Order: sequence, then C-alpha cells, then structure tokens
Amino acid sequence: MSGRPTSAFACSVFGGAITLVSSLISINSWFFMYSNSGTTFTYSIWYVFGSVDFTAVEALYLFVIGVGCAILIVIGGVLQYSGQKSKVRIGSIIVLIATIVGVPTTLFGMFIGGVLSTLGAYMGLTWDSEMTTTPTE
Repeated sequence: MSGRPTSAFACSVFGGAITLVSSLISINSWFFMYSNSGTTFTYSIWYVFGSVDFTAVEALYLFVIGVGCAILIVIGGVLQYSGQKSKVRIGSIIVLIATIVGVPTTLFGMFIGGVLSTLGAYMGLTWDSEMTTTPTE
C-alpha cells in the first residue's frame, strides 16, 4: 500500500463530480422553466409539510451554493490524497460539511454523489497512516 487514502480520495472526487453535474442539471431545469413561464416564475418543491417557492434569482443563489459545495468536495478530496494525517482529516471534514450543506441545493448529488462523498469523508476520517501492510514472504 502507498500510505495514502486512495479510496477516500476517489470516492470524494467522484462524488464531487456527480454533485457538480447534479447542480448543473438543477439550474438548467429551473431556468428552462423560467424561460417558458414569461415574466413571473416560481418553482415549487413539495416537501412533507408543504412547498417551498423559489424565484429565478433565488434559484441562481442555490446554483452558486451547489457549485461551491461541489468544488469544496473536490478540494477536500485532493487534500485527502496528500497522505499527511492532518490534511487528510481537514479534507474529510471539508467534504463532509460541503456534502451536508449541498443536500438541499444539489438534490443530495443525485443521491449517488452524496453517498460517495459521505463514504469518502468517512474513510478519510477513519484512515490511519500506521495501518500499512508489509508483504510477507
């Protein structure tokens, strides 16, 4: 083994990429509905306890937050790949926080992106640099 949390890095980066794609799809659908609705636009998301309405400007803010979270997930994954214990922990915490903040804005990264990011953060937080195996002869 190389002494780096490669699987945590891979899960985090792929999760961040899928979250970015999810954010781009959501903003595309919001502005497609805006362009077809005329001058007024509200986009309703139905939750268990009611609905939440967004205007076009609020949808743009959600898009910026979603893209920012996706970029932070990828940056956290790159920090995880450094192999230094402190950077791996900081990267894992960044990935976890960005995943949690991005849940309402990126549809949990189309679910699979959120699961991969959360899994990558967990693997990075539980990674131990002393757990390298030596080949036996």
